[in-house]
Amino acid sequence: MNARAKVLPSGDVAIPKDVRDRLAWEPGTPLELVEMVDGISLRRPTGTSPFPPMTLADLDALPRYKGERQPIEAISRLSDQDILRLLK
Repeated sequence: MNARAKVLPSGDVAIPKDVRDRLAWEPGTPLELVEMVDGISLRRPTGTSPFPPMTLADLDALPRYKGERQPIEAISRLSDQDILRLLK
């Protein structure tokens, strides 16, 4: 997916809302700018996650999935936004 943004005089760059929503980037989300040969890549710093930390007790408290089993290939294609939507 490609999107366009503009650098403001203050140096700020506004990331389009649909991109922020899909990537679960809330205000204050730490981001890393990686310089590439032809531009930059914007991503979460390594080791960060859009999901809150959970303990084993938190995991045990989650409701059990009652649907049909899915192959790992289908599950691994889910985006972070898809997973967040399923967990709500």
